[in-house]
Amino acid sequence: MSRVPRDFYEELVRTSQGTRAGFLTERERWLRALPVEAREELLFEFEMLLRAVERYVQLHDNGVIDAQDKPLVTRDFREELKDVRATLSQAIRLARHLLDPDSNQKLQFRRYVETQLADDNTRRSRIEGELDQETPQESLFVLRQSFESLRNLIDHLLQLPVCGLSLFNDVGNLVLREIVLNRYFRPFRLNEFRLEYDRLRSVRLLTLLSTVPVETRPLFTTTYLSLFRLLHCLAYVSQDAQGPIPRRVRVVLALVRSEALSLVGYLKNELAPKAGPKPLQAACLRAARDIARETERIARDILVELDRDRAAAARASYAFTQLFQTQVVALTEALSPGSATGEAPFEQLASPMEAAERLRKDLWVFSQLCRAAEGHLRNDDVVSAESVISSIVAFLGYFQDGSYQLLRYVDYEAFDRFSALLTELPWPPEGPAVRTRLIEDLRAFSMVLENTFAAVSRRAQLRGFNFDRAEAELLRDRFLAATR
Repeated sequence: MSRVPRDFYEELVRTSQGTRAGFLTERERWLRALPVEAREELLFEFEMLLRAVERYVQLHDNGVIDAQDKPLVTRDFREELKDVRATLSQAIRLARHLLDPDSNQKLQFRRYVETQLADDNTRRSRIEGELDQETPQESLFVLRQSFESLRNLIDHLLQLPVCGLSLFNDVGNLVLREIVLNRYFRPFRLNEFRLEYDRLRSVRLLTLLSTVPVETRPLFTTTYLSLFRLLHCLAYVSQDAQGPIPRRVRVVLALVRSEALSLVGYLKNELAPKAGPKPLQAACLRAARDIARETERIARDILVELDRDRAAAARASYAFTQLFQTQVVALTEALSPGSATGEAPFEQLASPMEAAERLRKDLWVFSQLCRAAEGHLRNDDVVSAESVISSIVAFLGYFQDGSYQLLRYVDYEAFDRFSALLTELPWPPEGPAVRTRLIEDLRAFSMVLENTFAAVSRRAQLRGFNFDRAEAELLRDRFLAATR
């Protein structure tokens, strides 16, 4: 058994991915090496749009049936096709950003070579190799090419006098097929999460969840992650009531509506029966009822006005945001009465300043412990070094349940590598070569911690707030004392 605590969230995320975890692990390696600014957010938007268009082409999810007062077979689906086209166009732009120039040029050249080959067997072999999608780059390139072809097809279909139900269904099936057959970029499901962007960046919620019984902790964490993902999606709905509503906003709102109703089912059928005491079960059922009722009201009173009222998208976004924030607060209050009260309780729960302060303090303590262990090893004091290493292992468990979730995705690799080092570390470190390597690893990771500490200290949320060194020293000494 490993003597180093495991990251609970990573285990939950890996479990949620099922048989696709291997592909997604390879995709994580690709993303970490991708030299693109804000790559995690670009990937979230890209997969959100894939999921949104997947839902939008289903009539029950896009609101057409609710707003329909005449038979669907007589309806013109031209506007819905335009919505799908606009969403595909944005997905194409995002795919171009996510595909690094070197990979893009190589794949474009390979595609050109395929068109020039006279030998049918060779051309067929190259095309089949591309469709195998052996790398995330190939997978992204294939999806982008498919969407460009579909967009061109939709452009021609929109020139028809009427775009009927069967045509819309056929286009929807083609879009769905390309998304489902994609190996590395299938969109997330309600209870499937990604390490790249699904984290709870709230000190209070992370602290609260660490006290929840092990058997129910994954259920409550899944619910929180789902609510925060919905709030993340709503950030892409335009709040500008003056200009025209981007067509993809209609598609994103259809996704939010559909995912909200899926969450209702999870709350009723998964969380409530296993939540624990009856008051907690009642709170989960109440949350399910409130989400279902308010989602129905928003769809009935606001979403049907998207075609006629420019401000409808902003109103729908505001109503959904208030709904999900209220449920985060209600669930927190049910788990820990009195912890989500006062003015603006959601803002307090999700405070970026509180998260930055906690992360800064923990990074300083972590670096101090690593420097202490390094110093003892340099002085050949193996006994003292062993005591401090034990403190680091204990602190790592504390760090992974809290501040690790507050790091940027790009920072995870260095922390994961150090965790793996502690797992594989022979003790005592016999021989000068092993000891020298350990000293260098501690020194290198201490520098990572100190650089990350400096970067966090420069955040706008901490401007004007001095570092509380005395409080940090108390936390450091607490872990040191626990292993003496």
